[in-house]
Order: sequence, then structure tokens, then C-alpha cells
Amino acid sequence: MKIEADLVVFNGNIITMDPQRPTATAFAVKSYRILAIGDDAAVLDLVPNAKRIIDLGGKTVVPGFIDAHTHLTSAGVKESHIKLDTARSVDEALKVIKDNLHRYSEDEWVLGFGWDESEWSTKRYIDGKDLDSVSTTQPIMATRVDGHLASVNRVGLKKLGISLNQDGVQKDKKGRPTGILTDIDEVWEKVRPSPAKTRAGVIAGNNIANKCGITAVVDNAAIGTLKHIREVEDIHELTTRMIVNVPVEQMNHLVGLGLTSGMGSPLVKIGGVKIFTDGSIGAMTAAVSKGYRRELKNKGRMLLQKRRYASIVRKAVENNIQTATHAIGDEAIEMVISTFEDIEDKSLLRVQRHRIEHAELISEYQIRRAVSLGLILSMQPNFVGRWQQKGGLYEERFNEETVRGMNMFRVALDNGARLCFGSDGMPYGPLYGIWSATTHSNDRVRLTVEEALRCYTMESAYSVFLENTLGSLAVGKRADFVVLSENILEIPPDRIKDVCTEMTVVGGLVEYSAPRP
Repeated sequence: MKIEADLVVFNGNIITMDPQRPTATAFAVKSYRILAIGDDAAVLDLVPNAKRIIDLGGKTVVPGFIDAHTHLTSAGVKESHIKLDTARSVDEALKVIKDNLHRYSEDEWVLGFGWDESEWSTKRYIDGKDLDSVSTTQPIMATRVDGHLASVNRVGLKKLGISLNQDGVQKDKKGRPTGILTDIDEVWEKVRPSPAKTRAGVIAGNNIANKCGITAVVDNAAIGTLKHIREVEDIHELTTRMIVNVPVEQMNHLVGLGLTSGMGSPLVKIGGVKIFTDGSIGAMTAAVSKGYRRELKNKGRMLLQKRRYASIVRKAVENNIQTATHAIGDEAIEMVISTFEDIEDKSLLRVQRHRIEHAELISEYQIRRAVSLGLILSMQPNFVGRWQQKGGLYEERFNEETVRGMNMFRVALDNGARLCFGSDGMPYGPLYGIWSATTHSNDRVRLTVEEALRCYTMESAYSVFLENTLGSLAVGKRADFVVLSENILEIPPDRIKDVCTEMTVVGGLVEYSAPRP
């Protein structure tokens, strides 16, 4: 009896990321997995009975990109609100908000997302007075691109009903709130979307991923989001594999139910617990040892003290739960590494694959210690392309020496680190991230294209315990792949950000196909 393949792909340039067979021209798919791979002759017998055939016409295929750090559901929810990412000044952002007020009812939160003052000629935050000029009757919240700083108008501040005497509430010289709020979890809870809007956000987020060639993501989701992702899976609307990091506040629920990292279905799995130890560089709340360039006394904020963090880590280790710790500044990174160094029985650490998220200001000494503990560095090359360029955000925040020691991907790999790449949605797009990592002038940062591709495929798969099923194209693995407009291993790296995703396939199912010109 002849085997009937679900899909046969041939006449291509296939970069497999499998060291046993680095390249191929064809493969066949059966039951969502790769059935055969090799040259065209290896699948020739399967063509007559195949349900679908794709002639690549010489185009390049790579394994599906795995974005190891996203807020994908949140990004999908934001699609239905005001986009401020293209604004080039405070005034322009305010005009965009004003032009969209009619979309919201009188008592409904007016929400705008994505502004970035580091790209403006006048580099200042939007504040409450700015938003008061738009409306004094509708509550408005405009959130910075990093999600660690939100600006609200006077009526919005009243509607939030939060204490104005807590860390994170910025005040002027007279002690009055400016409307700028940083790293206050309670704020985001007040504007949480409804279940229906969350489900719509899951679907919209999947569409964002598919267009970028992303076939799997780690979604650092809000409390309760996992349930809604499963609901979308049940109605067969999920088009991206989602590994969901649960907020640390819910770790007791995981422990009580005996749930561990990696449990789930082929499309939805439990990741680790997400822990915040500091803020962001953009909001100047990342915990740094030397202070910020224009505010040397400001060394950011530790959101957790070591005693509390150590208690969380011990509980996670004892219950076989991966941790994904947000640590940007060198002080926060030091607390994370030293906490794991204090664990008496380190035998489980490599098995559990604990992760440091971002690690923008990690030193070489800290990298070596992280490597010795088996800690994974989950870093964002997109930050390099966006903020570590001449005149960028990093230069606004730190001196030249500090900036040169940031996001040291090259140093990390040279010291044996497990380095996975994610975007944090700034912006989404692995090809942009690969361009960022391979063209930077700093030799402490710069990688080869093949290294950067591996960080976005096999290394990201490893970071979520899926290297045996995702990350490369080999017999038995999930048929997740991307068709690119050009061969990124052969063109000059500075052209990679302009390469297009022509098709995204998840489990042999085409989830995105670029419109024909």
C-alpha cells in the first residue's frame, strides 16, 4: 500500500539546522510531522498520492522561527486600540489619541500603546498634563513601548483608584502626581480586557506571528490568559504554538495541581513562571549599579528583595517548575545568579532549564557563572537594532563604556552559554532580530547569520524543552517551516531585514501566504 503524504515540498533550498543533514531540497509531511527529507528523488514516489504539493522554485526554507519571549496575546489585544508606535513627537501622539476618542464610550478607558520618546527629537515622556489637553472627561492611558511606564490623565488617575504614595508614582517638585506611573502591577489589572477581547487578542496575536514566520512563541501572559488560549485552541483558531509562562502569583496553583513545565498539547503548553526583579531601561527602573547618565543617583528599582526571590526559586526547583526571571540591570542579574548559586542541590538546575530574561547589562563574569549553573540567557536582538545604535536609547541612558558591554551575544556564545532569542514585540520579526545581531559594529555583540538563526530556532526550542520536536527539519519532527524570499546565508547581512516571509507553515498546514504582487 502506497503512503499518502499530506504535503510534499520540493525544488527548494532547505536549511534544516540539523547537523546530520544541514541542507536538503525536498521533504514530505504526514500527520503534521516530517515523513522524509533529502533531495527531490527522496520524495518522488510520494508525489502522485500527495494531498498537496508545493514547488518552491528554488526558494529558501528555514525551520519555523521560535520567538522565545513575547507578550503575544497582549499584542493581539492592542491591535484593537490606538497605535502610537509611528508617532514622532508628543504632539503627534496626542493628535493620534484625539483623533481616536470617538471609538470609545464616555466611561471607557481610552488606551494607546507603543510610543517611544527615544526616537523623538524632544526626548521626554508623555505626562498627565499632556493627556488632560486631549480630554478632561474620558480616562486616557498611553503606555510606553516597553510596557513598564504608563501615562494617565487626571480623570484616569482618579478612575484607577490606586495609592499615590507608592513607588512608581512619579511626582513633581511640589509633590503632585505627574500622571507617569512605572512598574505598578495594580495599574494593568485595572484595564484588563474582557474574556471575549482576550480571545480575540489571542487570534490577532497569532496572525501577527504567522506574518513574521513565527511558528511557536513563549507568551508571557497575564493571569487567566492560559484558559482563553485553550478556548481558542478548542475552536481550531490557534495557528501558532504557544508556550505560556504563568505569572509567579499563580505558582501555588501549579504546585497544588501537580502541574510542571512542558505539560500540554502540541499547540499549547505550560512554560515556566514569570518573575519580575526590576523594571526597564526606557523607564529608568532597571536596577543598575552605576546609575543613569543624566540621573546618577537613580539606580532603578528592585521589585523583589533577595529573600523573597530565593523563596520563589526554591519552591520552583523543588516542584520541577522552570523559572523565567526578568532581570535587565546588572544588580538584578546579580541577585538572580547569586540566588541560584545558593541552591544546595544544583543537580536539577540544568534539567529544569531556568532562564534569565533580557540580561541586557550582564557582564562576562556573570555570563560565566550563569553558564556554570545551566541558566539560559533569553535575550532580544531586536533591542540592539532599535536602541543600541548611534544616538539611540542606550546612549541616552548610559556612558559609552556601559553601552559597549550591553547585549553581549558574541561573548555569551564564546563562553558556552545557551542563548535563545525573542523579540519582546519590539518589534516582532525574527529577520529584523537576525539582522540586528549580525550587523552590529560591536564585536562583543555581533554573531554570524547561522548562529543567530540557531538562536531563533534550535536554541529557542531547547529553552522550552522542545528540541526533540521543533527547531530543525528532520524526520519525525513537527513540520513547522518558513519560506523566505532570499537565502539569508548567502546575501549580505545588512539586507536580511528586508527579506520577506512568503509562507508560514505549522504542522504542514499553511497558516500564512504572502499576497502576490
